[in-house]
Amino acid sequence: MDFDLPEETRMLKDTIRRFVDAELIPLETSLPDRPNSYELPKDVREPLEKKIRDLGLWAMDAPEDVGGAGLGLLDHCVVIEEAHRCTAGRGLWSSLFFPVLHNLGSEEQKTKYLLPSMRGEFHGAAAFSEPNAAGDLAGIQTSAEKVDGVWVLNGSKCWISHAKTARYILVLTRLKGTARHEGITWFIVDADTEGFSVGREQKMIHGQPTYELFFNDCHVSDSQLLGEPGQGWGAGETALYRGRVMISARAIGIAQRCYEMMVEYAKERHTFGKPLSSRQAIQWMVADSATDIHASRLMVYDAAWRAQQGQEVRTQMAMIKMFTSEMAGRVVDRAVQVHGASGLSDETILERCYRDVRPMRIYEGSSEAMRSVVAKNIFQEGRNR
Repeated sequence: MDFDLPEETRMLKDTIRRFVDAELIPLETSLPDRPNSYELPKDVREPLEKKIRDLGLWAMDAPEDVGGAGLGLLDHCVVIEEAHRCTAGRGLWSSLFFPVLHNLGSEEQKTKYLLPSMRGEFHGAAAFSEPNAAGDLAGIQTSAEKVDGVWVLNGSKCWISHAKTARYILVLTRLKGTARHEGITWFIVDADTEGFSVGREQKMIHGQPTYELFFNDCHVSDSQLLGEPGQGWGAGETALYRGRVMISARAIGIAQRCYEMMVEYAKERHTFGKPLSSRQAIQWMVADSATDIHASRLMVYDAAWRAQQGQEVRTQMAMIKMFTSEMAGRVVDRAVQVHGASGLSDETILERCYRDVRPMRIYEGSSEAMRSVVAKNIFQEGRNR
């Protein structure tokens, strides 16, 4: 068994690390307004986007035939991990490529929506979550009913990123009268469609704004139907699983940076004539953090590699989402503790990282929901893999 990354993946990892170190980490202290983790001023963002395009890493998860980098899941994880070592410009790595549009969309739909998005002409948003159905896709209630040859959508969505400026929304609905996995259907809703509206902004502590969406007798034609009626479950579930592994990669990147800061500070900071690194309590924090990160990285790389091979990894995806999101919280908390008061101030990036990792235990499936998924699958399969 070979646990080393493939040579090309290691080269990619090194390239992204150098880019982050040279181009992004300096922005953490040089930008006067200290932008949040996902936004940069336009005059700063656009040159960086060009450099990412020049590296051939624009729209990493999109296939090459639509202008993406065509990275596999493992390579994508490695890029996201390295990118999230920095608190500045994390939104640069969000291509807003929607596999569901690529997989289910007609050629006309791809030409109208997907290809312009890949060229950066405009962007869309994907609407999964609802007030009573977040990680539970099968629990959505936004309905679709065909009336006099037109589809009528009714319902609401919440916690939707990029919705305020999106040209179109990919909306997960269910055919009226169906329940759970049956009847799940995707639609493309243009932002100016009558009956559709964007509600209040739901501010998140990690800085990425989300929004409520409302569909009140929103009429769309057959040309806006993605795939066939009732065909949406598989595509929606796949997108959710991919989101879980990406969150896990983010968690590792944030934890790695905070761990490095903790180690360096412990060697430099002296109390009572000795470096913090000589204190057993500090040593244990460092050791526990190194172990947490190592275990998380192995789990994520293994799940991503297996997914690329076409293996069934639903249980592993739930495991890594739960484990890594909690791991990042533990590591960042230890780093704050080692730094003392400076860890709570804006003198370091630790307080921002503390805020950034907390939502990870909630979105794309809470830790509690992930534990239930793991246990359910184990009991159903009669095994633990």
